[in-house]
Amino acid sequence: MDTSTLRRTAILACACAWTWASAPALAAPEPLKMVVPFAAGGPADQIARIVSAPLGQVLGRPVIVDNRGGAGGTVGANFVAKAPPDGNTILLSTSSLVLSAGTTPHLPFDARKDLAPVYLLGEVQSMLAVRPSLGVSNLAELTAKARAAKLNYGSTGVGGTMHVGAELYARTAKVEMVHIPYRGAAPALVDLIAGNVDLVNADVPVLKPYIIDGRIKPIVIFDTRRSPLLPDVPTAAAAGMPALQLTNWYGVLVAAGVAPAFRQQLAAALDKVVHLPEVAARLTEAGFSNPGNSAAFQARLDADFNRWIPWLRAANIQTE
Repeated sequence: MDTSTLRRTAILACACAWTWASAPALAAPEPLKMVVPFAAGGPADQIARIVSAPLGQVLGRPVIVDNRGGAGGTVGANFVAKAPPDGNTILLSTSSLVLSAGTTPHLPFDARKDLAPVYLLGEVQSMLAVRPSLGVSNLAELTAKARAAKLNYGSTGVGGTMHVGAELYARTAKVEMVHIPYRGAAPALVDLIAGNVDLVNADVPVLKPYIIDGRIKPIVIFDTRRSPLLPDVPTAAAAGMPALQLTNWYGVLVAAGVAPAFRQQLAAALDKVVHLPEVAARLTEAGFSNPGNSAAFQARLDADFNRWIPWLRAANIQTE
C-alpha cells in the first residue's frame, strides 16, 4: 500500500471515529404518566403500583405513577381529560368517575365525552358489615333493628362508593339512617371497630382482615356471586334483597382525542400485564375479577351511567 493510500485510510478512520463519538445518543423513550386521582397509599394507588412497572416493560417505556387527588377523584380525571392527546398521559380510575358525574353538578369535564375507556383492569365486590355489639347476624335482623331504631353508617364522604352502598341498602330496605362522613375509609373503620358506627359498606378486601379476626361482622355481599375471599357470606339474593348490587371497577382511560392506534396498543399491553402470573396473583389477592377489553369497559361504563345518574338524582345525593 503506497503512502497516499495509507494517508487516505487514516483520514477516513479518523473521520469515522469523530462521527461516532460526536453523534448524539438515541433519545430515551418519553415516560408514560399514569395519573391516579386519589392520594398515595389508597386502593387505586396500590393497583397502579402493581401494574405500572410491568406495563412499562411491555411497552418499552417507563411508566410513572402521578397521584393527583382531590374532589373525589375529579381533579385527576379533569387533568387527563384536558391533557394533550399525545399518548403520554393515562388515567387509572374507579367507579367514582361515574358517581362524581351524578353527584357533582358542575364538573369541569364531561366524563362520557372527554374520556375514552381503554381497558377494564377488573372489579371488586363490596359488602355490608356491622359492629359485633349491634347484636345482628344477618340482613333480616339488621333491617329489623334499623326499623326499630335509627342506625348510623360511616363513609369516605358524600357520593363515594361507601356512601352510595349504604344508601342503596337504606332505600331498598326502606329505612332511614344517619350518614357520618369521614376523611377516608380508615377512620370510618376505626370507629366501626370501636362501636361508634353501626355499619359500613366497603370493598371486600378492605373489610376482610377485620372480619377474619372478629372485630366486625359480615352481613351481605352486594353481588350475584359469593366472594372467593369470604365464601361464607351470603349474596344479596340469598339474603333476600337482590337489588343490592354494587361492585367497584378499576380501569384505564385516556383523553378522547388520543389516537385509536395508541389505545389499541395500550389495551393489548394491559391485557398482557394483568395475565402475567405474578400480577394476576396480586390482583386476585386484592379481590379483582372480570378484566375486559375496551368494548367491555365501554359497556360497563354505559350501564353504570344509565343506572347510577338517575338513582343518585332520585336519592338527592349531591356534593354541593
